[in-house]
Amino acid sequence: MSARLLDFVVRPTLLAAMFALARAVCAAPDAASPDFEVTVQQGDTLTRLGQRWLADPRRWPEIQRRNKINNPNYLAPGSTLLIPVSLLREQPAEMTISSVSGRARHADGTPVASGERLREGIAIKTGKDGYVTVQLVDGSTLRLQSQSDLKLERSRRLPGSQATETQFQLPAGQAEVQFTPGAAKASRFEIRTGFASVAVHGTQFRVAASERNTKTEVTEGTIAFAGLPPNADAAAAAQDAVPIPEGFGSIVDESRKPIAPVRLLAAPALPQEPVFQPAPALKIAFPPLEGAVSYRARLAADADFAQVVGEAVVTQPEVGFSGLKQGSYVLKVRAIDRFGLEGRDAIAVIGMLPETATTAPTSAAATFPSSPAKAP
Repeated sequence: MSARLLDFVVRPTLLAAMFALARAVCAAPDAASPDFEVTVQQGDTLTRLGQRWLADPRRWPEIQRRNKINNPNYLAPGSTLLIPVSLLREQPAEMTISSVSGRARHADGTPVASGERLREGIAIKTGKDGYVTVQLVDGSTLRLQSQSDLKLERSRRLPGSQATETQFQLPAGQAEVQFTPGAAKASRFEIRTGFASVAVHGTQFRVAASERNTKTEVTEGTIAFAGLPPNADAAAAAQDAVPIPEGFGSIVDESRKPIAPVRLLAAPALPQEPVFQPAPALKIAFPPLEGAVSYRARLAADADFAQVVGEAVVTQPEVGFSGLKQGSYVLKVRAIDRFGLEGRDAIAVIGMLPETATTAPTSAAATFPSSPAKAP
């Protein structure tokens, strides 16, 4: 695929560090809690910093012990103090529904609408053709796939900084997360299912939850993946977390223990140049991939896959969609292994011609639009 075409299909993003560990609610800061860095200003004391930053200002002696400070009334301007995130004062922060495709509803049955605000406690359920994109507080995105349930448990912004704390519940279905660069070091992000906790460190990853297990696949960065015993607290989940690096996946089942990381299957070999076929039906075959037992295919009318127009899981290396109108589309296919883990994505650009067309255009550059058409 040419560099120009690749730029069209995949908008390049540099994913930067964002580490997520579960919030520990206890009398003292938990050892697994990440630290928040504060630069000391002229005239700062530990009591003043406690009033400015802490949920309970009286806990400033814990900052003194954490930083081994002898005199709490004298702090060197320009020096750095570490404050356990579990001590910080937080403010609720709303997220935004940036796009909705197909059927998606709230717990009360009202439709989910693009542009609405997502607050703590709000739940979303997508239908068989439903897809929802959520813009997180820091600008990162979570894409909720079809037949999925999602609830926002916590969305907080830490005072005086860009650091955030986010926790979702995913009882069923699949979500795909992609972080923006420049996330604050002290930010925390976690998705919990009935079996597992997924905490994030600068990455893009997928989570799929069912009644039998939770699966995760990491396509960039690293996550902390932990089994979640019933009624377990966040500290226990963080302590038992297994790092899953880029290009690997894992599963947690009733045992509540992640299996050893499994290398993800490579991307299938889709055509590298635009594929032109007459509407309304699309059919594309590709070479079988060793280790694949099935393939997942999604067809979208935009490069970000916010407007999915079709999805299928097939056992043979051939995918097809019907009912398509003239226009441009993007096809994404990934292989699924014997564990049910989904591999790397392959991308192909599709041009659906008028139904009367018998041959593909001779010049893709002259006929294929610079951006995909909107969903019909």
